[in-house]
Parts: sequence; structure tokens; C-alpha cells
Amino acid sequence: MKKFNLKDLTLKNIWQIFLVVALPIICVTGASPLPYNMRQPLIYAVAIFFVLVFVFSDIKIKFNFISSVFFILLAYIGISIIYSYDPQSTIRLFILYACAFTLLFIDMPRAYFLKILTIFYVVCAVIAFSIIISAVIPNCMLNYFWFIVNPTHSGEITRFISNELAVGSYSGFAREKAEAAYIMNVGTAILLAKYFSDGKLEKKDLFMLLVFLVALMLTGKRTLFIIAIAAFAVFMLLSDLRGKTFKTISVIIIAVCVLFVIMMFIPKAANIFERFLDKENVESLGNRDSLWVYMTMMIAEFPIFGAGMGSYNQYAFEHGLRVADNKWFANGHNCYLQVMSEMGAVGSAIFLLFVIAAFVYTVNSIRKFRNDRDGRYMSFFSLYIQIMMIIYSLTGNPLYSRQILFVWIFSIGMVLYLNKTAESNIDANRKILNTEKHEI
Repeated sequence: MKKFNLKDLTLKNIWQIFLVVALPIICVTGASPLPYNMRQPLIYAVAIFFVLVFVFSDIKIKFNFISSVFFILLAYIGISIIYSYDPQSTIRLFILYACAFTLLFIDMPRAYFLKILTIFYVVCAVIAFSIIISAVIPNCMLNYFWFIVNPTHSGEITRFISNELAVGSYSGFAREKAEAAYIMNVGTAILLAKYFSDGKLEKKDLFMLLVFLVALMLTGKRTLFIIAIAAFAVFMLLSDLRGKTFKTISVIIIAVCVLFVIMMFIPKAANIFERFLDKENVESLGNRDSLWVYMTMMIAEFPIFGAGMGSYNQYAFEHGLRVADNKWFANGHNCYLQVMSEMGAVGSAIFLLFVIAAFVYTVNSIRKFRNDRDGRYMSFFSLYIQIMMIIYSLTGNPLYSRQILFVWIFSIGMVLYLNKTAESNIDANRKILNTEKHEI
């Protein structure tokens, strides 16, 4: 085995190692103060590092249809700064999307991608257990793990966590229930991707899948719980596992039985089903419909080019939306309506084109890498994340959440890399064959 030598390190190697460390911190470490405060600087560092590597190393940027559409979307956001209803917010989102754009051109060995997914999994597992412990031990996070979730003893954070506990929601080390539910989906994505690429799961993986699902239920986030079910259904349709119908029925029966047993020992896990049965809450989608009124007003006022990316909060504030006389900062909780209101018909068409193109490309990759276990695993993970984005955008703000945006674009960039290297290998093999024929 070759010894590691610091002298052998290149700028490109350092960039790749940096991504292995930075992406898990950005994407899945939750909203506790330390990782939360590191997130923004690391996002900027990802983009700066990419530019340095591009300028000073042999890395090449190769555009394809998907990256080209995203570039057009990025340019559109940049242009909208000129006429935006809230230019400062548009500039912030433009910078965020520009940083995420660099992830479409990640160039590193497969082993690095797999290492990133492994670190994702470990972090997700730790947070999953912290959520379950929170449900079992009263006020666990504030009493015993305050040094993680609230090291400065902030009164605001204490109230926030206490309010979540009062409604039966638990977030553990993630410190916020939506953040926790999203992280549980990332963990679930890794295990389902492993199952559908291998055709089986080891006992420890089945146990961890159950842990992720129970922790997801304990967050009380309905839409994010539905995502796991929807992704499993899509994966079953795409997979070539034998006896799919029998296996699906068996898995459902076993899962239902196990969940009932869990709810006997952890009754709080049933809270999510109570939320589904709350007719008034479901019809208003947790009062989100009151936020959507302002987006329909924006669409009517700015139908073609929109009011500028990120302008919803300011528009809603100036047209009457108040929270204790303060400005609402949590966006519209429906990305489709918000994109339509902020980017108009033109920007929405570009956005949907990117979403659809990436989704179809990933589905084709799953079929393409049928005999490539790692390629199929990475492609299934990417597809799960894209399904999460598509569904969660109906009731949440994933397009405006830095960590979710980054894991989404990273997962697409990973599939682009897989296909690029596969095509390069095919071209190399053709050249070898052509040379051999010429020599004969």
C-alpha cells in the first residue's frame, strides 16, 4: 500500500478532501448553534475553493443540458436583481444558488462520493437516536444536552424547543423539527438506495431504517413522512427486484405490525397520525393557506417576470402579513407558488425544466447502471432527494433552505459525474479498439 505523503497533495486533492468534510456539515448537522453558524461560511468556501481549483488546476467545466439550464436559471435570478421588489434578498439567493451551482461540476473519485454518503449516514443516525431519546426522557435536550442545542442558554432557543415539546414534536440534536425530519429523510434515502441497489438489507440496516422512520414520526412533520412512503413506491416501480408485489405487501404488513408495537412503547410516535386525522388542520395545511393569499396577489401583479427571487417576505409584509407586528421571514411554504410569484411564468418554466430534466436523467442513470452496484446506489440516493424536493416544495421552503438546496444540487452533480466518467471510459475503450485495429 502506497504511503500517504503530504508532498503528493495537489490543490484539486485538497478541494476534494474539503468537500468530504464540508458537505456533511452544511447538509445534515441540523440547526444547533455550532453547525448552523458554520453553514454559511462553508457554503462560501465551497464556491471560492471551486474557483481556485478551476483557475489553478487541470479541472475542466463540461456543460450539459442540465447544468446549462441551471446556469440560465442562475442568470435569470441575477437579472431579476435589477427590478426586484426586495433586491437585498434576491442578491442573497443569487449568491446561494451560485455557490450551489459549483456542485454540478464536482470532479472526484467515486470513493469520495461514497465517503460523503457514509458520513451523512453516521450523522443522521446520531440525530435519529437523539430524537428518540428526547421522546423517552422528558426535556432531555435542554437538561442534559444543552451544550449542543443551546450552549449560550439563549432564552429564545429554550422557548422554541419548549414550544415544540408542548405540541409533541421532537428534534433532538437537530434543534428544529422540520430540520430533523429532513435529516431523517436523508438517512432513509441512503438505506433505501442501498436496498434497491443490493437487493437486500443486513439486519443492522433494517434496524436503522426502523430507527429513522420512528424518529421521523416523532418530528410530527406530515409531508416529510409521506416522502419516505412515496419514494419507496417509486423505487419499487423502477426496480428489477424479483417478486416485487409479494415483497411490497410483506414489507407493508411487517412495517405496520412493527409500528404498532413501537407505538405501544413510545405512544408519542402516534402524534403524527393524529395530525393526519385533524381535518381542520389538514384542510388549511397548518394555516399555510393564509400565506398563499399573498403569493396569488403577487402572481396577479407580476405574471410574466415575477417580483424578484426572495421578494415574497417583503411583499407580504407591505400588504398586511404581520407576526406580532413584525415582518414574516419564513417564506410562503409552497415553492411552486412562490417561484411563480417571484420569477413569473418565464422563470417558473426554466425552474420546472431543470427539475424535470434532472429527474428524467437520474431515472435513466438507474437503468444505465443496472450492473454497477455503486453507480446504482448513488443514483437511487439522488432520485430520493429529488422526490423529496418535489413533494416537500408543496408545503415547505426547500428551495430557500441552504442545507436542502445543497444536498439536492450535490445529489444531481453526483449523477452527472457518474455519467461523465462512464462516457469517458467508453470513449477511451473506443480509442484503444481503434488503435488495435489500425495496428492489425
